Amino acid sequence: MYEPDSFVMFENEDSCLFVVFIGKKSAGMTTKLIFEKETQAYLKKMTDLQTVSIDTWAKHQGKGMTITGKIGGAIRAQATIFVYENGDNVCAVIESATLGDLKKYSTDFDTIRGAFVLK
Repeated sequence: MYEPDSFVMFENEDSCLFVVFIGKKSAGMTTKLIFEKETQAYLKKMTDLQTVSIDTWAKHQGKGMTITGKIGGAIRAQATIFVYENGDNVCAVIESATLGDLKKYSTDFDTIRGAFVLK
């Protein structure tokens, strides 16, 4: 997990965030543990929550959740957290933005999803 090629993050000047991190499967690095940690972090940041479970992100099968709610009690935002295994690796993908920015940059998010490959 601490190798330079195991983490990538894109942010723009608005609220959009796209994060991927990859680690070798181990007792401390499982899809279950990563999913629980990341979803709990976002659930604590938001109020007026709605959640939807997902099992596909881009072309990958795994476990995920889309969380929609208010950040700071006022700004509507959405985060998608998705984890899956690929060989000996665990991969986590997080997409997050306000609802307006998700719509504004939907083409960018779609391009990333369409081109994403874990080597």
